[in-house]
Amino acid sequence: MLDKFKDGLNGALLEIVGGLIAPILISSLVSTALFPSYFIWILYLIGIGGMISLIREMSFWATSYIVGWLVGIFILANSGLLSPIDILIYLIPLVFLVYRVLKSFTSRY
Repeated sequence: MLDKFKDGLNGALLEIVGGLIAPILISSLVSTALFPSYFIWILYLIGIGGMISLIREMSFWATSYIVGWLVGIFILANSGLLSPIDILIYLIPLVFLVYRVLKSFTSRY
């Protein structure tokens, strides 16, 4: 169980840090005219597609992985690295966690 928690924590931290670095790199390449300005919009669309894919896969995550993910989100939110809308989007796994807890209680009784 601990391995999946650690993996979830690492997953949250790596995805968000990567999400912070990529826009800085892309905007600097656009500002130096190495890429056309519409390139940013293409990358935004790809990012939205990636987020949709991530949300679709969340239902298959292990419960301990989701807990690790949420701890990572909590750490990043407290450090100020996430905007309120990012926090809302990244808390979607909480829905799956609550569902699993409720399902385990109802199946026992």
